[in-house]
Amino acid sequence: MEVFMSELQKIKYNIVHQLKGLCAHCATGSIRPHVCPVQEISARIESLHGVPLMVNSEFKGVIFNRG
Repeated sequence: MEVFMSELQKIKYNIVHQLKGLCAHCATGSIRPHVCPVQEISARIESLHGVPLMVNSEFKGVIFNRG
């Protein structure tokens, strides 16, 4: 299951990386404090976890728990 969770980690990393490109401060790696909705969305995406959905030994996504 670890191999498939790493697939989820790769997808989340790519999404967060693309989101950070939407904010000039985040895209340049600025340490200047700023109010940024991108950081809030990125944090929510990074916190996602669930059970990998496998079909014919292929990763198809994640099933999330509402708990």
